Amino acid sequence: MKAGKFFTLAMLAMMFFFAGTQTVLAAGDSSDSSVQFVGDDDGTTQPVNPVDPTEEVNPTDPVTPTSGALRIDFASNISFGTQKIYGKDTTYHPLYTQVKPVSDGTITKYVPQYVQITDNTGLNQGWELMVSGTEFKSTSDKVLTGAELILSGTTVNSKMDQKFKPSLINSRVAIGSTPESVVTASANEGMSVWTVAFGDAEGLNSSSFNSNISLHVPAETVKVAGETYTSTLTWTLSSAP
Repeated sequence: MKAGKFFTLAMLAMMFFFAGTQTVLAAGDSSDSSVQFVGDDDGTTQPVNPVDPTEEVNPTDPVTPTSGALRIDFASNISFGTQKIYGKDTTYHPLYTQVKPVSDGTITKYVPQYVQITDNTGLNQGWELMVSGTEFKSTSDKVLTGAELILSGTTVNSKMDQKFKPSLINSRVAIGSTPESVVTASANEGMSVWTVAFGDAEGLNSSSFNSNISLHVPAETVKVAGETYTSTLTWTLSSAP
């Protein structure tokens, strides 16, 4: 009982002591902090190495970026070079894309063919990359009948955290006149800069072939010696699929 009373009295004494103390507050004020954003509609993005996206590069292929905050920065050409005519079904593979690091233009690297995308919209609504292609036609307008171009080993890469990696990736795309989806970034995916490559490793040298891309030509297809057959690929990037 004594202990209990002592505790109560002590609390009362403390309360009385603090109640007798005046607190003086200094005069206050406030300030604002603000920011305003403008769209990146006229921006450009330096191509990067699709195997190491921390490394900026200058491709030997032409760089012809699209415009807008959601844009295609670069798309590799696909060259199968000069081939001998055979009377049998034949599959060809292209040489790797050549790039030179911005940090050292004396070095040449051989990277898988790729498309680079920038999403600087700030809306995080996602995007979809699609591709279509024309028939292979010669300089004299002859068609490489039955030829089939296949893109496989689709690999998506970025400096961004991989939790933002596009979730829908088509690992094998047969090129035709109807656009085919290659990669789709859903909401809160694919923001900033991403590469879509066909393969995940660099080639050893200028003679290395990328086996992830193939051109199959049937034995019965007419092939005119000395003529170059060309197919035009159209890459389409759209927002918010």
